[in-house]
Amino acid sequence: MKIAYHADDAIDAKLISDILNAGGVYAQVRGTHMQSAVGEAAAMGNVTVWVNDEDLMQAQSIIEDWDNAAYAIEDAELFAEDELDNTIDGTEQSQTGSTVLGASFFLIIVLLVISAFFKI
Repeated sequence: MKIAYHADDAIDAKLISDILNAGGVYAQVRGTHMQSAVGEAAAMGNVTVWVNDEDLMQAQSIIEDWDNAAYAIEDAELFAEDELDNTIDGTEQSQTGSTVLGASFFLIIVLLVISAFFKI
């Protein structure tokens, strides 16, 4: 067997492995135990996806196609509408946050003036 892919983490390796298996290439993830030993940090390239020697070229082609994948035009238009909605919502939330922050600041100033006036 040969290494077809060096993953960033176990999740990345599992994703590529599943894509290869769906494409008819037997793939196996190795090195996930190394990530556990290191913790949340990446395992320095030790998490890999292995394939049979004769499937290496096909696996690399599938991985390259996955890396270069693009959304269909219909999907891109659908996602563009979602991004527009999120931008509008984000702007409204930002304005609301500014209003609340300004009101809180004003309230603190008023309380400080009142406490100074009454020497509380």
